[in-house]
Amino acid sequence: MIKYKTNVALFFFFIFSTGMLSAQPVIKIYGHVKDAGKLTPLENVNIIIAGTTKGAVTDKEGNYSIDGIQSGSYTVQASMTGYRTERIKISVADNTSSEVNFYMQPQTYQIDAVNITAPKESRSLLREPYTEPFSLQPVISTVTRSNIQKQGAVNVIDAMTFVPGGLTETRGRQVKQFFSVRGQKYPYPDYALNGVWQQEFEELPYFFSASDIEKIEIVRSSAALLTGLSAIGGLVNIKTREFDRLETDFEAEYGSFNSLHTHLSHGNKIGRFAYATGIGYDRTEGPSGKHSGEAMGTFYTRLNWQASDKLSLMTHLYYLDGKRELRIAEPPADTRYINMIQNFNPYRSILSNVKAVYRPRKNLSSEMQLFYSYRNPQYNDEVAGTKTNEKDIEWGFNFMQSISIGSSNTLRVGGLYDHWIAPNGKRFYINKRCDTETLSGVIVDEQRFGPVTLDAGLRWTKTYLNDYAAFNIDGEGAAFRSVTPLSDIWEPSIVQGSFGASYHTYNRLSINFNSAIGQVKPRQGSLDIDLKVPDNETRLKIDLGAVKQMGNSGRMTITAFGVFQQDAITLSGTVDTVDISGSIIRELYINRDQNQIGLELEVASPRLWNIMESFFNFSVMKSEKKEAGSMVRNMDHPSTITSGGISLKNWNIDLNIFGKYVSPFESIRFAPKAAGPQPLGDYLAIDCNGGYTLKGSVPVRFYFKVRNLTNIKYSTVVGYPDFGRMIYIGMQLKLRKDL
Repeated sequence: MIKYKTNVALFFFFIFSTGMLSAQPVIKIYGHVKDAGKLTPLENVNIIIAGTTKGAVTDKEGNYSIDGIQSGSYTVQASMTGYRTERIKISVADNTSSEVNFYMQPQTYQIDAVNITAPKESRSLLREPYTEPFSLQPVISTVTRSNIQKQGAVNVIDAMTFVPGGLTETRGRQVKQFFSVRGQKYPYPDYALNGVWQQEFEELPYFFSASDIEKIEIVRSSAALLTGLSAIGGLVNIKTREFDRLETDFEAEYGSFNSLHTHLSHGNKIGRFAYATGIGYDRTEGPSGKHSGEAMGTFYTRLNWQASDKLSLMTHLYYLDGKRELRIAEPPADTRYINMIQNFNPYRSILSNVKAVYRPRKNLSSEMQLFYSYRNPQYNDEVAGTKTNEKDIEWGFNFMQSISIGSSNTLRVGGLYDHWIAPNGKRFYINKRCDTETLSGVIVDEQRFGPVTLDAGLRWTKTYLNDYAAFNIDGEGAAFRSVTPLSDIWEPSIVQGSFGASYHTYNRLSINFNSAIGQVKPRQGSLDIDLKVPDNETRLKIDLGAVKQMGNSGRMTITAFGVFQQDAITLSGTVDTVDISGSIIRELYINRDQNQIGLELEVASPRLWNIMESFFNFSVMKSEKKEAGSMVRNMDHPSTITSGGISLKNWNIDLNIFGKYVSPFESIRFAPKAAGPQPLGDYLAIDCNGGYTLKGSVPVRFYFKVRNLTNIKYSTVVGYPDFGRMIYIGMQLKLRKDL
């Protein structure tokens, strides 16, 4: 009987306690976490309720759920490496469920090089379909906005000064500065703006304001397939500035040669909409008697709209207007260049594009780019009194389809259409109409096998010449009368291919191999010494590199490379006069075999003691060319380029010191034919940039900047030495609303 009563008591106690439990308040906090800019789910985000032991971790879809919470007021916190910690205050009542969603902002690290990590999944290629394969990461240099500010760079060329193996040739002719890596010239590296390839961009890097740039990605190798058509010569991709909060910046600078630089930037991010705008003015008189004055105004605007979780839109406009004198050459340049007095006035350009990324499913995305560019420089010969309009228009579209096949394979298929028109011709073939249409297709596949990633790609390009009279200069130069104009014909197809492999270890080390082969066609308007179009060049490129991450912001990279060129397109040393006045001169080319092999080392330290960062890079290259049936040393390229720098910042003071050494090389360009190659390079240039910041509601930085501290008047082009030491003072103020 007692046992029976005991069992009954236990039964009723169970029923009673169950009822009590079911009557307890049921409170649940749940939600999702996404990247604020791309609106993609974030996995493994830590969610905690401050002051309690309750928490959760987001799943692959970015979702989380926390149960068993009592009523009251709480702070819910989301944290993840690489993102700013976010906190949201809420109040919960009994028997309720509260949805708390987070949109996390990426954390910005002040580093001097791109931060590389092994890809965890194919979604990054879906979010950004034009991302180059991972096997190219050791040879992709990234100049961040932080780098630009430390260097005191005012334009694109300035910003790329300390890229491993980079060489800037400063001349002052129609194209003021050329940038190259690894001796990749004729053609020089391509340029793209926010991923949109630009067929005609030669003059713009010097004028494009660094204040309007978020970062610059330089593919030092000749293997970029996804962006650009001639990218087997390397690629420079300029990404314009974005804002993730309300911010207004102003900078003003004055210095040597009565130079003035001013720029005002403003932007904000409001929900799914973000905008950026900038306006600037730069001018300089240049040294007395050098005919190198310039004045240029710029305007920039960018709009981003995340229309939905599946669709994002971006539009961009860049406008510049001004004038520029073409610098007079100095001995030992040929007298014809010394006697030239020319200018561009006015010089106008409009660059615009619209981009849409649509992702209807998790394994599928499409990117479409529409672009329009208008460049209108007025070329004036002050001696002959002649004026020539060199207007050209470029428009077209790109598209890329990215498909994730399974969990470890991503296939990308894309195409491009580009229509380029120069109604009056351009540069050496002025007054001769050009109208070309280019079609191109590309396919790239990336497959992962655990720690190993393989990629392969192929690009096909073909150009139709509607009206191409660049070679028809009959009546202006007797030597060119036999050249036949081209119209209504297809040029031969150009094919490029690449293959790469990467191995990712668990200690943040990756080993990468990439190879590419393809053809490079001569620039439009090029002629050889027989007044014929040079043959296409065949180029083979190999890269083998290792990348080691050090801390959150440091890395070390070492890369061995080889570039092997059959029928390389290079200067012959022979020139011909195009017009009767002798003011327009055409340089003639030749085809010859040549190659470059080398080694690149790059080290960027993590931030030390929270006050110091440093970097160092070293490039050594052996160049050869074929002469008289045998390979001999090619002195057209420097054998060694070394750069390094240190940045110190503590309390309100900052100091940045950078140095660059370029070994000797030679060139025949602009030199008298009888004089032969002239010595260039062999210099150490040191730059310094430091300041003091008055902190407050509106921080103001007063700074000084010294270019070429040692005052060495070195030359990278015959007849155009550096101006020597230049000193600037300025101020920067930043009004920003912190998140």
